[in-house]
Formats: sequence, C-alpha cells, structure tokens
Amino acid sequence: MGLKSVERQDVLIAIIEAAEGRGLKRVHLQKAVFLVAEEFKGELPDDFYKFTKYHFGPYSQKIYHDAEILSDSGCINIKYGSDRRDDVFSIVPDCGIEYIELPKDLRRLIKESVDWILGMDFQELVRAIYYLYPEYQENSRFVYDEEQAIIESFARGLKQSREEKTHSTADVIAQLQEV
Repeated sequence: MGLKSVERQDVLIAIIEAAEGRGLKRVHLQKAVFLVAEEFKGELPDDFYKFTKYHFGPYSQKIYHDAEILSDSGCINIKYGSDRRDDVFSIVPDCGIEYIELPKDLRRLIKESVDWILGMDFQELVRAIYYLYPEYQENSRFVYDEEQAIIESFARGLKQSREEKTHSTADVIAQLQEV
C-alpha cells in the first residue's frame, strides 16, 4: 500500500487513536500531524495538510475542519475547553477505525510521535518544534529560547532512560529491518 493512496483523514484518526485514550490537545494534534507531514514529505497524498508559519509554529486550519467532520460522523470526540488551547480530541470507541489500513512505518512513526509529544506541555512542545524546524519561528508570538529547548530535551531523555522508555541501538536496528 503506497502512501499516496492514504486518506488524510485516516492519518488524522490514526494520530488521535495513538494517544490511547489520553486525548490530544490542539497543540499536540497540530504538531503530530506536522511531524508526519515532514517525515513523509512528498509521499503523502497531494491533499495532505499544508502548514503555514503561524503564531506558535507550523499550523494548518484544515486539521480542525477535518476533526469537526469526523466528530459529526461519530468517529472522534471533541471536548471543548474554556480556552481553545484546552480542547481535547479523542477516539470514540467502536466507531470502525480498526478497518483503517496504514503502512507499518507510518503507524510506527505516528505512535512514536504522539508518545513524544504527549510528554510535553504547550511551551516545551513549541520550543522543541522550533529547535527542530527553526524556519517555523517566523511570524511567531512565542519567545523562543534555544538553550531552554536543549535543557528540556536533555532532561526528557534522562527521564525516559530512567523509566526505561528509550530504545537500544539493537531495538532501533530491528525496527528498521522490519520495514
């Protein structure tokens, strides 16, 4: 199955599903879709989400439009917060998403991206994205501090190592050989 045949809404559903009941706030959803778009650049359908350089990094309004459509169809739930930043997107159990077929490498990247993203609050996530994709700092309202981003990344790595959530080199090689 090629990525060109993947529906963009299926990728959006898979990203929300990868949160495994934890739900994704707007910033988490936006940045997870962005990471998938970057990792598979040129391989996804032509109508896949396009990102602009906005107030807090890469942004695509179409993600929320599609989320509303999926909410209306009963596939995802949107719990609206008092502030738009607090809206949470989650999967509705038993809505038929188990029939969505995506390539293993795409599913793996989605799961790893969502797990990484959910470990960060709004500010840390924006700093991490700006560190990885500095071109998206243009038009930002966010004051970026590269030193802070590096310290947070290092601290997150130590915490994951203590919790044994890191992957050994052998595990990474085995994953790559599966693809």
